[in-house]
Amino acid sequence: MLKWNNPEGLKSLAISLVNQNSVSGTKKEVDMAKLVYDSLKEVPYFNENPNNVFLGPVGDALGRYFVCALVEGKNESKDTLILVSHMDTVDVQDFGQLKEYAFDPYEYTKRLNPDALPKDAKEDLLSGDWLFGRGIMDMKTGVAMQMSLLEEYSTKDDFDGNLLFIVVPDEESNSEGVLAGVPFMNKLIEERGLNPIAVLNCEPDFAAYPGDDNRYVYYGTAGKLLPGFYFVGREAHVGESLAGVNVDLIASEFIKRAEINTDLCDVVDGAVTLPPTCLKYKDLKDLYSVQTPVRAVAYYNLQTIKMSPKEALERFSKIANEAIQAACEKVKVQGETYKKMSGLPVKVVEFEPKVMLFSEMYELAKEAHGQVFEDHINECISQWKLDSSLDERDLSTKIVSEVHSFCPIRQPMIIMFFAPPYYPHVGLKQETEFEKYLMTLFDSLIEKADKEYGEKILKQKYFQGLCDLSYFALQDAEEVVEYLKPNMPGWGVRYKVPVEEIKKLNLPVLNYGPHGRDPHKYTERILVDYSYKTTPKLVRFLVDGIFAFEDKKELALEEA
Repeated sequence: MLKWNNPEGLKSLAISLVNQNSVSGTKKEVDMAKLVYDSLKEVPYFNENPNNVFLGPVGDALGRYFVCALVEGKNESKDTLILVSHMDTVDVQDFGQLKEYAFDPYEYTKRLNPDALPKDAKEDLLSGDWLFGRGIMDMKTGVAMQMSLLEEYSTKDDFDGNLLFIVVPDEESNSEGVLAGVPFMNKLIEERGLNPIAVLNCEPDFAAYPGDDNRYVYYGTAGKLLPGFYFVGREAHVGESLAGVNVDLIASEFIKRAEINTDLCDVVDGAVTLPPTCLKYKDLKDLYSVQTPVRAVAYYNLQTIKMSPKEALERFSKIANEAIQAACEKVKVQGETYKKMSGLPVKVVEFEPKVMLFSEMYELAKEAHGQVFEDHINECISQWKLDSSLDERDLSTKIVSEVHSFCPIRQPMIIMFFAPPYYPHVGLKQETEFEKYLMTLFDSLIEKADKEYGEKILKQKYFQGLCDLSYFALQDAEEVVEYLKPNMPGWGVRYKVPVEEIKKLNLPVLNYGPHGRDPHKYTERILVDYSYKTTPKLVRFLVDGIFAFEDKKELALEEA
């Protein structure tokens, strides 16, 4: 008897997964992986085929694992649908006094005070149709849904295909789980002679705008770049503030121009990414003193759907040049004004500000100092990569800073680089018959949802919530090697995208899952009936439809 192939069984599985704390970047993710692994081992198919379920090491300092499982159909087809999901969640500090109940959806929902909630969350709580809790939406219900697919399809005598499931840690941070999992899957695909045809994620649909309550099916996923900007000013004593350029002035001119700048949105066929926003800014002055700050760094979240790494930095370069010129011009103008006001013979300093790429600065330092420079940088990196207190962004900043210390140009400057993580954008180009067929399948899914369940589902080209579907195709492979890699200081130190392994897959990606609201907020919640009754049936319709392509193709040939 199937345990998870019914609404209550599926919900029970999802709740058990939510009950296990698995905050991203913690050892709790290890416990989560073991829970998924042990749960799958209880499925009769995997009990009989223990070599088809795997606990794979990520190879990181936390000792985390991904879980991989293969259901092989009883017929001879090698066509394989990859199912991908993630088991980690964001932290629960935003849950305040109720954070001890964050992983207990029933108790947390019961204890919420409706009068302390935003209007929409209050209405949902009072309706009784929603369940609240960390991970219930993003994305443990989706994990449970995929596990139930494995259980069900392992019992089908007429299943002509294979399901390859991978659930990973660290999706909410650096995606180390899927980056380790992709090479593992490729090896398994080769060993078993499988033919992967598509990738299905069951992430929940994300609101496209505030107040959006639509359900969506996605046939692509947005990418993400994390451009970094290392600002360098000219030091001065506060008693001589016009003799230098405070780096915070340069940075403020830049942030004023870059923040939520819609000129940096990416647009494809009516799909538009949100404008970028600064995820971190700080000046790098360690101790208080009366010397003005000299160095600072900022990181920007930039979503992409076609924009390449090269194009991204070309756009930011324009902003950086305008910003640093404006900062230096302000020092000059205010210096002249102060000179007139005070009657003092103030020397107005002229600057020659620069904007350059990390790779350009590295070459300048190498030309100026040769092997001494390279040996020093390599020695520093070998020490820093072992420092667990440094995250990938901090490591990138330290490398840029150390390289700059060897740079022969000592003018104010902005150095542009990339920091991890990098998410490639992936879209369904509809260039093959199978990709065209998938579009008709989505139409059939939408029609079925409307006629049989009274649910309106919309097609959306790109899932903009960011997810690990990004690592199953690479549409900018050449630019990654030629442009992103040389300008990502941390590439190959602790972080690396397995470019060649991703290119081996190069698959169409799909996303359809439960419906919820407020991911990453203390009001995270899921619509119970739709998510545990309707969505699983539509997911199965989608899976069956994907495997029916060859039959429909043969039928069309016969009719022709």
